[in-house]
Amino acid sequence: MSKAFALLVALTSFMELFDGTVVQTALPAMGRDFGVGAATAAVTMAAYFGAVAAVIPLCGWLADRVGVRRSFVLGMLAFTGASLLCGLVPNSSTGFLWLIVFRVLQGVGGAAMITVGQLAILRVAPRENLLNVTAYLIWPALAAPVIAPVVGGLITESLGWRWLFFINIPIGLAAVIFALKIVPDLERDHSRRLDWVGAVLLGLGLSVTIPALQLAEVLAPSARWLAIGVGLAAFVAGVFWLLRTPTPLLNLRVFKIATFRLGNLPGAAYRGVVSAVPVVLTLMFQTGFGWSAATAGAMVMALFAGNLGAKPFANHSVRRWGFRAVIIASTLAGVATLLFAATLTKETSVIVILALLFASGAARSIGFTAYTTVQFADVPKDQMSAASPISSTVAQLATGLGIAVFVGFVFTFAGAQATLLLMALTLLATAIPALFISRDAAGHIAKR
Repeated sequence: MSKAFALLVALTSFMELFDGTVVQTALPAMGRDFGVGAATAAVTMAAYFGAVAAVIPLCGWLADRVGVRRSFVLGMLAFTGASLLCGLVPNSSTGFLWLIVFRVLQGVGGAAMITVGQLAILRVAPRENLLNVTAYLIWPALAAPVIAPVVGGLITESLGWRWLFFINIPIGLAAVIFALKIVPDLERDHSRRLDWVGAVLLGLGLSVTIPALQLAEVLAPSARWLAIGVGLAAFVAGVFWLLRTPTPLLNLRVFKIATFRLGNLPGAAYRGVVSAVPVVLTLMFQTGFGWSAATAGAMVMALFAGNLGAKPFANHSVRRWGFRAVIIASTLAGVATLLFAATLTKETSVIVILALLFASGAARSIGFTAYTTVQFADVPKDQMSAASPISSTVAQLATGLGIAVFVGFVFTFAGAQATLLLMALTLLATAIPALFISRDAAGHIAKR
């Protein structure tokens, strides 16, 4: 697998995650243009991540039937085209609904381009290089949600929020050209059949439930709860179907592997919290402290500085102390930073806020590295095709739910400070399962 392809996958992963969160500093402006509150405008984020989660399970089948190169390019074209449509919607209630539709389409394209690329890398990467290879896949998840606020704030204030989508067009087209030249076309499996029942049930459940959680202003209460009920029922039915059918869309039996289960159950809750942190802080700085979008976004960049500062230490810490100790320690450090963040006011020194955000970024960098790597440590090569889409689906679902739940809590119930306390408690709970795994869990990976 060429380094150029790995870097291209990292770039497209960055684009997909960046677009999922770049609108966070623009939510107040988007809400004003469409005549809705910032919490309702945030449904454009939740709908995007819900669509990504819904489509990821199909991507393994798509790569086998259509080919890696063709699937990768089609995903990028869909993502780029949907970005253009998002930027062209009119300022009206109807336009807002169309924006949600186009964000779903953008998520569909994003799911295809990142999942197919990551699956191709994991299929051929030697196990002894797994810790290094996953570094390419980790940095977009760390960098994009933190860079997005400052870039989004600057673009929103200088050019308007629509340019958050227009900037994807030249980047997407350039990526398509490079992909046609460097993306390998791995062996296809034309005999693989698609589990249509599982695809429909999971797609309906994921794409309906997450946006419905935030549509209180747009939908009547009865319609909103009906949508949530239908979505949850479809999702639960889908899980039961996957466990019973002999050829499931997603092979959930991979959860029997303890380290994979750790990375995708408590690890998912961990991701949901830390993915929502930049969004909640940005909204607190804007709506609570009265800062501009650009200032709030620039402040949150300190999280990214913490990510970068801790990255060289992340792999070393796993090798030195093992996955269990690192997961517990980084989670407790994250809890401490959230509790401290809940005490911030607009009178708090900027230096103190920057130091706190830097520490929070460092903790999440180390935790992300541990969870992302440990989940694949004991997965056999012949089960990697099943494990990779499940992991990606869970990650996007966790991100979408984390943003939907915690951002909705900010505006609907008790404000940013109380939300940060709830996030701290949730994060603390994620450390409990790690207490019950072996001290040397996945030690064959950590010691390499």
